[in-house]
Amino acid sequence: MLKETFISTVALVSTALLPVSQAAGSLLSPVPDYLLVFNQNEVVLAEETLDLTIREPNPDANQGYTDNILLALHYLKGDIKNPKINWDWVRQPFEVSFILQSGEVFAFHENVLAEYQNLQVTINSRFFIDEGYKSVWGLGGNGVCHLASLLNWVASEAGLEVMAKANHDFAPVPGVAREYGTSIRSQSPNQNLYLTNSLDYPVIFKFIADNQRVVLRISQLNKIVD
Repeated sequence: MLKETFISTVALVSTALLPVSQAAGSLLSPVPDYLLVFNQNEVVLAEETLDLTIREPNPDANQGYTDNILLALHYLKGDIKNPKINWDWVRQPFEVSFILQSGEVFAFHENVLAEYQNLQVTINSRFFIDEGYKSVWGLGGNGVCHLASLLNWVASEAGLEVMAKANHDFAPVPGVAREYGTSIRSQSPNQNLYLTNSLDYPVIFKFIADNQRVVLRISQLNKIVD
């Protein structure tokens, strides 16, 4: 959950100016009567954390899930140049972010339904072993569904339009409510996650990741006018 801490230059905006919406209110514990504003032009809409230490009870399988999740985020960042992966490097702390303007679409992979052909952002990966992903329980790229479920969760809380035809009811995603579980398979447009910025302002997705956790924060840009 989002903590009442200051990060970078933080301003507190009272409810007289920025009433907390019902959706945003559930993000803070205890709930104050304001939202956090970052650098005077970002308002946090939603933030959640995926604990990478509880993906699987088996330690080797858990590390495989963790590595695949982190590798997918590196593909999003665009810094994978060789499928011979240096896992020590992958596990180092890093950040990656992207912006969706109003009306723009993110899809988890590029195999999309007809109505989502005009994509702005994807993970830029097929999640196959030939891209460096590990096989866990016989499935290459196993674990990226957990990353998609985190995206579904936070985007839903932020008020974006979310479409995921294939749920993850066949297995729990630890730490994520069942309603946000998302099944991913890059061979099928029906096993994809589509996020549309249905708000009337741009939003930024920011991931903060290391070998223990992935934090996803979605913020509204240009909320405050100087």
